Amino acid sequence: MPYATSVQIENSSYVPNIDGITRISKSSFMNFLGCPRQFWWNYVSDVPRPPPSEAMIRGGQVHEVMEHGLLRGPDVIQEVATDVGLDLLDPALESMPALLHQIANDLGSFEIVEVEKKHQFHDKMTVALESQENVAEIIWVGMIDGIIRHPDGGLILVELKTGNMGVGKLSRTRKELCFYKMILEKIGTYDDITHFMYICPDYLIETEKEDKLLLEADKKGKTMWLGTHNGIALMEPVSSRSINAFHKGLNVALSNLFSHQYPMKWNDFFCMQWCDYNMACQEERFQEEGGFVGE
Repeated sequence: MPYATSVQIENSSYVPNIDGITRISKSSFMNFLGCPRQFWWNYVSDVPRPPPSEAMIRGGQVHEVMEHGLLRGPDVIQEVATDVGLDLLDPALESMPALLHQIANDLGSFEIVEVEKKHQFHDKMTVALESQENVAEIIWVGMIDGIIRHPDGGLILVELKTGNMGVGKLSRTRKELCFYKMILEKIGTYDDITHFMYICPDYLIETEKEDKLLLEADKKGKTMWLGTHNGIALMEPVSSRSINAFHKGLNVALSNLFSHQYPMKWNDFFCMQWCDYNMACQEERFQEEGGFVGE
């Protein structure tokens, strides 16, 4: 199976189309899983996207800092942070070198396979629509934060997550890494992917109640590293349970995606805090409650 050609990429679209070529990136796929209506606003509606938030800009800066930290070693992190404009008092600049040093020490240094490489892979998949099976052309898109070699010979997929981390966010990130694993397996030129690693420089230990994320360290095969004041990294073996659950959810999501099913998943906290389109959806909810559903 080939990488997508420039012509295929140019003729593709994030708008699901069973008769054309549909682009499905990790971000768009996770967006659809999280809320199909938000996916519609972002990828289908043609409404201009809001500008990047300060958190998004900072996230990009921290990603660039980690990229250089992996490639050139933790000692360059302060220098790169200055170059990209990241505040030198940013907590990630304290935790990330400590985490990378610990990981490198326990793994016997880093053997970097690749960092921040964008993969665009052309594929054909059978999708069930209205009780019929249809063949959809898809370009899978993923930019993986890092791939490093495990001491036992397999590959570790690395994902950096800014913001705090918990078991719910860990579960969602695991799905993202399953998505990347699927793409790399389709490409067919990568060694066996045996582990997932999550690096979370902003993590704060929960002090008011039991921190369930820390309990992950007690599970079989998992390794955890903690920063001095903040930050956590976790490595776990890839489980068949996670992979099977991902592919099961993928098949359902593709059917709904190509059927143009975009229901909202409203949450009074997350929608109001994290979605730029919450006002439009909330207005629609009020219309539905009052029996005034518009187009």
